[in-house]
Amino acid sequence: MAEGSWIYQRLRTLRRSARTRFYTLLFGLAPDGDAPPPDLKAARRILLVLVNFRLGNTVMATPAVRALCDALDGRTLDFLGGPAAPALLAGFPLRTIHVVERRDLWQPWRLVRGLRELRRERYDVAIHLAEASTSLGALLTRLSGAPQRVGAAGRDRNFFFTKAVPSTAGHKVDQINAFVRALGIAATSERTLALAPGERERARAWLREHAGEGSLPIALFVGARAHKGKSWTSAAMGKLAEGLRARGFRLLVVLGPEEQSELAEIRAALGAATYAHGLPVRDVAALLSLCAAVVTPDAGPMHLAIASGAPTIALFRKGNFARWGPRPPQGEVVFDPAGGEVTAVLQAVGRLTRIG
Repeated sequence: MAEGSWIYQRLRTLRRSARTRFYTLLFGLAPDGDAPPPDLKAARRILLVLVNFRLGNTVMATPAVRALCDALDGRTLDFLGGPAAPALLAGFPLRTIHVVERRDLWQPWRLVRGLRELRRERYDVAIHLAEASTSLGALLTRLSGAPQRVGAAGRDRNFFFTKAVPSTAGHKVDQINAFVRALGIAATSERTLALAPGERERARAWLREHAGEGSLPIALFVGARAHKGKSWTSAAMGKLAEGLRARGFRLLVVLGPEEQSELAEIRAALGAATYAHGLPVRDVAALLSLCAAVVTPDAGPMHLAIASGAPTIALFRKGNFARWGPRPPQGEVVFDPAGGEVTAVLQAVGRLTRIG
């Protein structure tokens, strides 16, 4: 149907009208979101919610999880998240981690079954740890059955929360910490993982086996969402690898599942290095925690590197680095819209590793 036809325009008008009436109905039924914050220390069961299918977004919730676990020691805290949540949140004192998978969106009976399990827990409070106030996670927070529900205030009237917390400006880590502080809980931490000593020791053994003895390597992550304009080309990463080797660094090249099919091309471009691929996410995090520095585009492994405690140089081609990137003293951002500014990256590596 042509966009300029009167039928198309009429259908478009009807669709907009129906959507407006639907939202008006929801606004009328929704709470105002101005209830007092719940007394979390008096709550018997609390559900934390962040349903997201990207690794980095789950890592971004860890400052809140850390703060709540520390403040509510011994309290029953559960988490509802995406497929990466069990691995990323292992080590935090959470009782149960419920998982929503992508296929659940196309198999609603699975979501219904999961909701029944949530409601049987009889949560006192459900806390949505994401800024999107009308997302799937926000809906599941509402349907969890918890009488007190907390989330970020949306641009329009609140839909799902009894307490809607106004969003703050600035870095996403500062935003999530401010959100938790609005609930009466001290929160100041960065992205963090609860890596166990045994996990780091296994990573050391892996490095000895695959890279031999020697100085700590520089890790390179070569993947990112190319269609979002975030990645560097293999040729540019190859020049960076050459520059790092010329300065005496050993290289650990980390590949995610999306890069498996490009392994031969990546090896040809980057040359001599230890290549890590096909490893579980916590094994990757433990390896990164042992590196002299990590160089990565704006992608999930950037957040993983920061959370592991590794000095992190983030390659940003978009101007949103002030909201998502690492910050001194743990890391630096190299902002390069063209994607290939090797000299600036080498200088940053020298600063962070104290090797010029």
